[in-house]
Amino acid sequence: MYNDFGRYLLQYVVLIRRILLGLGLILLTNCMQCPVDVESTGKLQTARQTLSFADPDSLLKFTGYFMHQKPDSDIVAAQFPEYADSLYTGMKIIPFRFQQIEDSTYLDSSFFSTNLKLARQALTSSPWREKISENDFDEYILPYKIDDELADNWRAVLYEKNQLLLKTNPQLNNADSLYAYHTKKTYFALRSSNQFGHYYPAQANYSWLNLSREGDCADRCRYVIYHLRAAGLPATYDYIPNWGNRPKAQHTFVGLANKKQQLKKRLENSNDTSKLVDDFNAAMTSKYRPVFSQGDVPSNLTVQYEKTIPKVYRQTWSKQPRMEDLVTSVPKGQIYEKLLRTNMLDVTDQYLKTADASVWQRPFGQWDMAYLATFDISGWTPVAFAQFGWWGQARFKSMGKNILYLPMVCKNQKLLPVAVPFILNNNGDKKELNCNYDQKIDMRLIRKFPLFSYTAAHVVDLKGCIVYGSNDYRFGEKEKLAEIDYYPFFMDEIEIHSPKKYRYVKVEAPDGKLIRLAQLACYSDSADTPVLHNDVRYLAGKIRGHYGHLFDGDLNSYTLGRMFLVDLGEPVRLSAIRICPRNDTNYIIPGNQYELFYWDNQWQSAGKQTATNYFLEYRNVPSGTIYWLRCLNGGREERIFTYENNKQIWW
Repeated sequence: MYNDFGRYLLQYVVLIRRILLGLGLILLTNCMQCPVDVESTGKLQTARQTLSFADPDSLLKFTGYFMHQKPDSDIVAAQFPEYADSLYTGMKIIPFRFQQIEDSTYLDSSFFSTNLKLARQALTSSPWREKISENDFDEYILPYKIDDELADNWRAVLYEKNQLLLKTNPQLNNADSLYAYHTKKTYFALRSSNQFGHYYPAQANYSWLNLSREGDCADRCRYVIYHLRAAGLPATYDYIPNWGNRPKAQHTFVGLANKKQQLKKRLENSNDTSKLVDDFNAAMTSKYRPVFSQGDVPSNLTVQYEKTIPKVYRQTWSKQPRMEDLVTSVPKGQIYEKLLRTNMLDVTDQYLKTADASVWQRPFGQWDMAYLATFDISGWTPVAFAQFGWWGQARFKSMGKNILYLPMVCKNQKLLPVAVPFILNNNGDKKELNCNYDQKIDMRLIRKFPLFSYTAAHVVDLKGCIVYGSNDYRFGEKEKLAEIDYYPFFMDEIEIHSPKKYRYVKVEAPDGKLIRLAQLACYSDSADTPVLHNDVRYLAGKIRGHYGHLFDGDLNSYTLGRMFLVDLGEPVRLSAIRICPRNDTNYIIPGNQYELFYWDNQWQSAGKQTATNYFLEYRNVPSGTIYWLRCLNGGREERIFTYENNKQIWW
């Protein structure tokens, strides 16, 4: 008979086993008895490690070792949060501290033998088998997992799924079609969310992704790679360490190792809308992306359609000799660990048209390694590395063009500038940016962040809107007061020239389109402040509905509709109507406090201002360098810029 503790433990084990079975996972009870015979299972099948936030002992005790057993789960979606929570609470979690588990303790020789057999079988039965080298097979098909995730039986499950897929869809039985299928359909089979991610104390493996049906771009790419490798395609995990003109973020992409060029046309970071790839360098998917002509955008604005790419690296399964030599020949304190890995390859030329750039120190200088970094408000982020020669040159090969870089060195993980920032132009020339105190400039600033296409898209349906005035709440008799025949990108004032007085004002979208307004205000010819109005809408002669977001003074909120109506309380002669579209609030906003910085080997303040209008004016600022405008009231979207021809140029 069990005592209370024993009974509780037994119930808990039963619960955990049910969870594991629901996840499509199974506890291996005999793995510890079967040592891995690496020699008989492929040269690159050496067992690796799993990293987890769960304490290894508790992970062993409560959840066992996860091995995917079957593709279908008996846990319905509604039950998943409950089971996930039970799984999580059964482990001893140590937040922000990875624990290491040797894969050899739970993987046996039969696992590796099966992995090798299915990998070979998938490749040899494919029509592209002659195009795959042995090295590509070893690196990008054979590995039993992708990174530091807990190993599971993804290959056995997906091998069967792939056989069924090709049987029912024979048109997919070629490398290009199968790749396109999985990079579209399989990629988007996972929601772009993280609702359940906190329940899983390790990097998501196939089993978890398949059950949770969610993940970020890295998870989605790994999910695609599992499917492609199970089908015998050498799928690669390629990543961008940081953008050239966006906040700090690593982005990933699935390539094919047997291809020397991953895109039909190599990218140029040129903001050319004909050279955008959805879910890669396009700031907004082509399905919804507006394209503005030059005359549509004010001269002091530029719509940014493209996320610029400085570098693309590929994660390999084996350590690369060049990288091993590099990290052993350079003093440890000069190795920036967040960038350099021994299992990485530079594949930038497979995606971009590139150029080389050099950084110099004096001959026999103190530094062995140099870095090129791109900007983020949290600090400069290294994206490329090169060794200094004894003569003082560090040559960076295959760099993304049209990007601003800061040369840096690393001292015990602290980054230090080693030269002035420079722009690598489209023609491959290096334009250095030196702070010039002798030639100072005046600046008129209107934003603190680039105007990306996903923000500019909100103004598209405002063009063609008509403003009407009436003294009849049904608008039976009305006068056309103005028509918006342009794109109002931010706060815009529409002049009214009618001498008549009206109580009711209506802004109506063209052709029944939906417009998004953050603010609407009416002005009379005798006052500088908005005319007070009632927050109402008229439908079928009855007053109902509220549009508070139009009048709350908060530009972060907005209202969506086909028309907006205002009751001024009494007939008023109007002089103007002011509207603001839905926006990112990165324009200058009156009442907010800002501080401008310029770069002179570090950030120097050019002064603080509280905005009184929708722009800021700074006078006598050093020229020729880079600038950073900060909003001291909040917000994290800020980018550096140069100032050329009275315009902010964003980087």
